[in-house]
Amino acid sequence: MHQETTFLKAVIIGLVLVVLVGCCFAIPNIIHIGWQFHNRYSYLFYAVAVGGFITAILFSWIAWQALRLLQAIAQQTVFTLQSSANLHRIKIGTLLMSACYLLELPVLYVIADHADAPGILLIGIILTGAAIVISVFAALLEKLL
Repeated sequence: MHQETTFLKAVIIGLVLVVLVGCCFAIPNIIHIGWQFHNRYSYLFYAVAVGGFITAILFSWIAWQALRLLQAIAQQTVFTLQSSANLHRIKIGTLLMSACYLLELPVLYVIADHADAPGILLIGIILTGAAIVISVFAALLEKLL
């Protein structure tokens, strides 16, 4: 069991690093594009940047809770109130993440319509659906625990 949890911990840490590095490069670029976009839609890029920053913070917090849950699994203390609380926090975090993505969808629609790139909206819908699925799965595991 120790090897599997170690592998999962490494994967989670790797994902967090990828998200944080992506935020360090993508969010300033989005703000720069919005600054150079001299028309009435430039504020939308700022909304996307703020949404990306908020979801990166939420993702890091969810990953921390997942690491704590994996630590409980490694110590074979998974059937405790602490593990249930970690699953509850993961559920709440992913619900907040999906709400943030849902609030970003109208902004992504306007950007996709203006740029004639429907893939932008599709990515937003997929991210929203994935966050909702993870939240439902965490709620199911919380009920089982």
